[in-house]
Amino acid sequence: MRKLSMMGVMLFGVLGSGCQGEDWEPPLHEQPGGAEAAVAATRQAVVSPELAASLTCVETYVGAGTCDWAHWSELWETCQTYEHAELEDGLFLDEVQAENCTAANWSALREQLIAPRAPLVRVRESCNGGSQVIQEAPSNGCHTLAQAAGASFVDVPIGKAVTLHAAGDCTGDSVTVDTDTNLCETSFGSGASANDQVRSFRVQDVEAPPSEHRYDCAGDESTCVKNNNNANRLAAINKKHTVKVVRITLDGRTTPTLSAIQNSIRDVYRHYAVASRGQVSLEFTGSQTVQVTSSNCTTAKNQARQKANSSAFLTVFVLPGGMCPTSNAGSRSVFLKGTLVRDYAHEIGHVLGLAHSNVRDPSTQVVKSSADASSFMSTFASDNYNLPQLHWLGWTKKEELVRINPAIDSSGSTEVTLRPVGTNPDSTSSLPLGAVWDIPGTEQRLFIAVPKPRLNGTNQIEGGTVFAYQAPKCVGCTGMAMGTMQLARFSAKAVNEHKARDIFIKPVGYTSSFVQENGKSVEVFTSVTLRIRK
Repeated sequence: MRKLSMMGVMLFGVLGSGCQGEDWEPPLHEQPGGAEAAVAATRQAVVSPELAASLTCVETYVGAGTCDWAHWSELWETCQTYEHAELEDGLFLDEVQAENCTAANWSALREQLIAPRAPLVRVRESCNGGSQVIQEAPSNGCHTLAQAAGASFVDVPIGKAVTLHAAGDCTGDSVTVDTDTNLCETSFGSGASANDQVRSFRVQDVEAPPSEHRYDCAGDESTCVKNNNNANRLAAINKKHTVKVVRITLDGRTTPTLSAIQNSIRDVYRHYAVASRGQVSLEFTGSQTVQVTSSNCTTAKNQARQKANSSAFLTVFVLPGGMCPTSNAGSRSVFLKGTLVRDYAHEIGHVLGLAHSNVRDPSTQVVKSSADASSFMSTFASDNYNLPQLHWLGWTKKEELVRINPAIDSSGSTEVTLRPVGTNPDSTSSLPLGAVWDIPGTEQRLFIAVPKPRLNGTNQIEGGTVFAYQAPKCVGCTGMAMGTMQLARFSAKAVNEHKARDIFIKPVGYTSSFVQENGKSVEVFTSVTLRIRK
């Protein structure tokens, strides 16, 4: 049983909620990477009444001995844990699956769930990411190690850079790293090995060079939609990703071939190259096949991590078939149970800071976990991430989103014409991708977008279909922060208004044309015009 790590007893409240999609099946929840690899949203400094109620509900399951995997779906829906970032970043589910959500552990677990869990720089004793932590650094600045610490590995959260020094007080021979780094294969500037020779280290933010995808909203730009993702994190995400592949084998089980794994990763990064407008690219830095001796999912993962010794932006572990029930992500690593491209895009999305894309049925208000097929962050086939997530990743420009609060506040309604998102290629069109309404009195937004120009073989989302998503503004968020909630979905040809939160949306026009494919006529939409009112 994994021991709970206490990270403080401060009480923190909710920043945002999750969201979901179509053709729902029982949620296929991932098995998160664990507390050591946890990535999470930062918290505000008070527990909201809604979070307190959700935790009290969970406690009833704890008292009944049913806070377990067998009752997870029921607990998730009854206690509405999906509404709270504290309970949706993976740690709670990890503890439930590890059978740690018990009466004996509940007090400690509850405090851990509501405590801040911003990613830390961690220095480890052996040359792999699963070894004992020697020291943790929660903030920028110079940190000194004990003379005999023997540092051999350093975990570096996305958005941070760490300069390792051979002398105390951050002086002397040095090397700077901005990914998780195996010091057994790392040298200082002089060429001397850094393994067991680091005596101090300095943590700083990654430098964010100018980019049209990282922008500020001036005081007089009332229609500008601010991206609250940290500019340093955006700079660290939007670059060439070094990727190491670790193929896990076990006697008696079959693991996908290295070439199949690499082809799936290439497919994902071909999509990223388009969706990020050329900001993200791929470089394989190595591959490794590791033999494990246990068929237990957790044990096998730990064995593989201990042998991997990766110093890449992203490490992709691929598991033997049937060993683990789900894929999962944590920190800079993903564990995949197959080679489906959508699974790779989903788990890598978690590493980049995305949470699940859920759906709230507008007629019943029932929330369906990970059910929004307009995003890879669901359990369904998709073409892309949804617009709030693309914005969070820094893959949209200032002019591609329009904040509609000023128009609605002044006249009660507005009209906006949107172009479909599709694969999010760079475009010379003057039409925006989305209309955004900051929900008054909350830290939430409503994004209105058209995910697809046309029906294709990926899923059953028709071209021109309009989606409305609720997403957190996420000021100061880190880790798996950008989860979304689909609140409305309707055709560009709909004649009725559709409500999302406190506004009403009605299609009033569209442009489209028809193409012939395989003897069938397919309608391709180039724009949808919407009237939006209070």
